[in-house]
Amino acid sequence: MSLDSPTIAILGAGPIGLESALYGRFLGYDVHVYEREEIGFHVLQWGHVEWFTPFGMNHSPLAYAALEAQDADWKSPREDAQLTGREYVEQFLRPLAETDLLAESLHLQTEVISIGRADVTKANFGEGWDRGNSPFRLLLRDKQGRESVADADIVIDATGVYGQHRYLGRGGLPAIGERQFANAIDYRLPQVSNDPSSKFAGCKTLVVGGGYSAATSIIALAKLAEFDPETHITWVVRNPKGEDGPLQNIPHDSLIHRVALTDAANRLAVEEGNGVQYLPGKSVEAICLAENSASFDVILSGRNTEEDETSISCDFILGHTGFRPDCTLFDELQVQLCYVTEGPIRLAAHLLQNQVGDCMNQEIPPVDLLTTSEPNFYILGNKSYGRDANFLLSLGFEQIRLVYSQISGDAELNLYQSIQIDAT
Repeated sequence: MSLDSPTIAILGAGPIGLESALYGRFLGYDVHVYEREEIGFHVLQWGHVEWFTPFGMNHSPLAYAALEAQDADWKSPREDAQLTGREYVEQFLRPLAETDLLAESLHLQTEVISIGRADVTKANFGEGWDRGNSPFRLLLRDKQGRESVADADIVIDATGVYGQHRYLGRGGLPAIGERQFANAIDYRLPQVSNDPSSKFAGCKTLVVGGGYSAATSIIALAKLAEFDPETHITWVVRNPKGEDGPLQNIPHDSLIHRVALTDAANRLAVEEGNGVQYLPGKSVEAICLAENSASFDVILSGRNTEEDETSISCDFILGHTGFRPDCTLFDELQVQLCYVTEGPIRLAAHLLQNQVGDCMNQEIPPVDLLTTSEPNFYILGNKSYGRDANFLLSLGFEQIRLVYSQISGDAELNLYQSIQIDAT
């Protein structure tokens, strides 16, 4: 597919959305980025946490060149710097958005409500309907509730997955009462400070989940418990007890920060006397308010019988069970999704057939796997992986390169290869 001068709508102004826009602008395309909040909004939700990967893996030479051309005094973070999410946005993402190449393409505080085709519906199927020649129609809404529409020849969905959490209950369903108290459950990574002013100090906190987000909260809460011994933590993990703890050790892991997090969290799970009660093989069965109290009574169930049920009380619940893509955005498009990951089917099938124990060992898929069953509609970035948590920004940049080689009709197009940087 090649269009001489396409109008490209990009959804989301995070790292992949901005990079997609930058690549298109370098090629002279008419690009519009729609973001319902602010630049890097999802990254800022875990802004106090350091990336596992160094800064050098989280930017492209294209972005670096755009920033240097815009401001000769711009100082790049070191390539080996382990930035927090907030530092990444403030030192890199926002300055990038303010460059001349991108600034006029941004539509912030503008939410895309729905995407369809101007002249065909989802039900129009077959060769008799030329879907690829009907422009996309986007329904937009600003913060004042005013609605409008926009057209585009190509749409790139880079909205990520951080806006839609998964549930705490058995089998991934909502636990009894969970939806009622969803506003009181923290599904994102809260900042836990080591001082008496912390809202978690001297309280009981339930952490649910067996991944790196849960490990991050467990370590922070355990440090708080060193300052305030009245701070108690219960760590609930669905999977049975592992040999070393809830987190898997990756052999020869090249990401030293991930190694340190894994080791520290596993120690807290298996060692005693640190304020952490570790309960593997359990799920949240029900949540209710404690009688005459603002705290919660939580029933935990095991895998076998009701005899495995345990009741605990807590003041806070941290639900770190992961996220999933919101696909309602393109309900009116013919996008085939994977029944396992909810990612686009072609890429999802490849990822499921080529599973790796370490996200760092992934290979770049061929460009045909990045196309969806809807012509000229692409899902890139974290959302392209659906529920698969192995996405890396460096892979996302390669996705962008491949997609634009297809959009341009030039299979050899590679703007990254033509730009060299000296980041010392």
